[in-house]
Amino acid sequence: MPAGLRFSLLYAALFFELGINLPFFPVWLRSQHLDDGRIGIILAMPLLARVVANPVVTAVADRQERLSGALLICAAAVAIGTPLLGATSTFLPILLLVAAIGLAQGPLIALADAVTLCSTRTTVPAVDYGRVRLWGSIAFAMANISGGMLLMWFEPDMIIWLLTASALLTTLTALTVARLPSTRHSERRAFRPSGSAGPLIVLVVIGAACVQASHGLIYAFGTLHWHSTGIGKGMTGMLWALGVVSEIAVFAIAGRLVGNARAAMFLLLLGAAVATGRWLCMAFDPNVELLAVFQLTHGFTFGATHVGSIVVLAQLAAPAMQAQVQGWLAGAWAGLMALLTALCGQVYAGWGERTYLLMAGVAATGMVLIAVAALSVGRSRRQLQVLET
Repeated sequence: MPAGLRFSLLYAALFFELGINLPFFPVWLRSQHLDDGRIGIILAMPLLARVVANPVVTAVADRQERLSGALLICAAAVAIGTPLLGATSTFLPILLLVAAIGLAQGPLIALADAVTLCSTRTTVPAVDYGRVRLWGSIAFAMANISGGMLLMWFEPDMIIWLLTASALLTTLTALTVARLPSTRHSERRAFRPSGSAGPLIVLVVIGAACVQASHGLIYAFGTLHWHSTGIGKGMTGMLWALGVVSEIAVFAIAGRLVGNARAAMFLLLLGAAVATGRWLCMAFDPNVELLAVFQLTHGFTFGATHVGSIVVLAQLAAPAMQAQVQGWLAGAWAGLMALLTALCGQVYAGWGERTYLLMAGVAATGMVLIAVAALSVGRSRRQLQVLET
């Protein structure tokens, strides 16, 4: 099986599972007769677990030089833990089990990104990250649609079995990826990053996390606000679909545009700039036609930021730190997203759509940090060219 197809199936399985989990797992929790407060605590647990697990698991995977092995172990742990939820019905057992699953599930995407980017250098033909990652977005949308349709016919317990099936599929696809060649031990030890790489990595991680976390308001309250302004459920679904379509389009072409750190940095800066403008415009309660336009920018604010950030980090980091930097990014993103979502819950009641001004400020902060990193990369390259001449 070609490497590109294996990674496409891996991302499809990963994001199909997320496409069931995010919108429908709360429905299952409600069916267990849990109140809103306890549901909120349970839903926050995977984010907290990700903040802890991502940097730890990815660091161990790098140290042991077993990125694909760590991916397979985490996927298998999720597949083992998920069906156990079907045997629980009270708050504490569910909370503990969700925490355990979250510790394994959190690093999956960071590990998948690291393994995929390593394979772009070790497989023939080379894997195009954007082209394989777009199947994750397609699968996520398919999961949203199919999950909603199945809930019309089956009881909420069906959600656990859908999650179990997708977790098993993720494990099988991770097994096929584990058979691919990886960066050789000698290549990983031979690389020595420059002393300036560390600060640049920190700037990129924090900057990209700010841009991605600035989506917290629209994820949490976008649908609720649109409904309050008279936008129907059908149109709301269409608006979200436009975002997914634009995301897929950007993933389809981004891999060809990004060939080095400079090009990836430009893509990252573009995503941050568009995110800042998007949230500034959203703060003034645009009509549905303008909302459609702003949803089409999601491909840049999320997709371009995502591709740009992981490629920049892969270019800046040593081969022995490839998984770690992706874990730092995912952990920072999850932690800041949780913090901003909680903050928006307090601010939105009084500010309404004006809360997007806060999100614009967060995205702008990320843009400044990324710009500083981009200038530093440019300066380092010019200095290197002078020394070579």
